[in-house]
Amino acid sequence: MKLVNMFACAMLPLLFVSCAKEDSNNVNQDSIHQQYEILYVTNEDKTHVTSWFRFGGLTGTLLQLSDSAEVRFNNDVLLYNQLLGAHRKEYAGFVDSGAFVYNDLDGNTFSNVSPVIKPINYPTGLTEISMGSSFTFIWEGDPVGPNETVSLWIDGTQQGNAELFATILEGNTSLVLGANKLSNLGLGQATCWLVRTVKKDLDAGTSKGGYMEAKYRNVGTVNIVQ
Repeated sequence: MKLVNMFACAMLPLLFVSCAKEDSNNVNQDSIHQQYEILYVTNEDKTHVTSWFRFGGLTGTLLQLSDSAEVRFNNDVLLYNQLLGAHRKEYAGFVDSGAFVYNDLDGNTFSNVSPVIKPINYPTGLTEISMGSSFTFIWEGDPVGPNETVSLWIDGTQQGNAELFATILEGNTSLVLGANKLSNLGLGQATCWLVRTVKKDLDAGTSKGGYMEAKYRNVGTVNIVQ
């Protein structure tokens, strides 16, 4: 729950922006920023596909596509989610990539092929981590590639103690978990979120641009010991 609260706090600025949503027919179509994401979550065995449209840029007002405008993923229409201010669809199982096609109100079509989701797994046999010393976390899966980030959130038993470890160093195959952060986690079972993110510029966009991300989120637990 603590980590969920941290995510919620991190999303507050976006939620405030989303309160000022408007329809895409009220804005210059060339000023619409596109953002696309495909996310596979292991414990759900679901792939979440999401697209955000904003007026003026990444921090602009969230838009709901209106009238004849629409966005599709692998030819499936993404429906608007009022709460998230995004167009979304969920798929059972692992969908590793796909094509987003956005049609605006000026009759323009923007086709963008997502990066491929690359799996990442916890080290075999990892059941505990000592909070008393640093730890080298060697994941199972490809090394960090171009435009990739590997991150590990660990949420321990103490209040407000979730810690983040991350690397963008190409060729890296591990994360060094510092003792100063591990000591904050408290003894007992901790929840872990291991995420590989691949980012890509748009193949086709407006003058305001945008980007795409493919994410693999592996959820697990580990015991924090003395």
